[in-house]
Amino acid sequence: MRIQFYPSPELENSLTNEAKQLGVNVSTLVNDLLNNHYGLIPDTSLSNSELRKIIFKEVGDFVKSQKNGKEFDLNEASDTYKDIGMVYFGKPSIIKAKIGKEFNGKYVGQIEPFIHIRQVLLANGKPKKTVGNRAAIYVIGEDLQKNEQTFL
Repeated sequence: MRIQFYPSPELENSLTNEAKQLGVNVSTLVNDLLNNHYGLIPDTSLSNSELRKIIFKEVGDFVKSQKNGKEFDLNEASDTYKDIGMVYFGKPSIIKAKIGKEFNGKYVGQIEPFIHIRQVLLANGKPKKTVGNRAAIYVIGEDLQKNEQTFL
């Protein structure tokens, strides 16, 4: 469903500023606020915006503490990410996939401290993934050509 929303200039400014502080877009922030207002996010749970902020901080700290050539996935780099359940209120949770896609699309190789991070690719050009949970693998500070794996 799409809903058009026309906030006052003051509300728009407040939403924009808060979204920037959290590192999310206004749509995500409004969605989180409405879910929280209607009790769809339990008091003991974090909103998607809060999760993203915590996870990207943890991954950034992890990256800064590692040496070049270190391969990792988001589960290794962030305990918060690792602890996100795959089911939310009896339905499949898509937040892990959304955060992983956002990390790869917006952060990897583009924003500090992730400038020197690259996704590891197999010889056939497909992403290398972990065996257990099929998470994408990234490498710190080295050219991917040196880290390509052969496809079996």
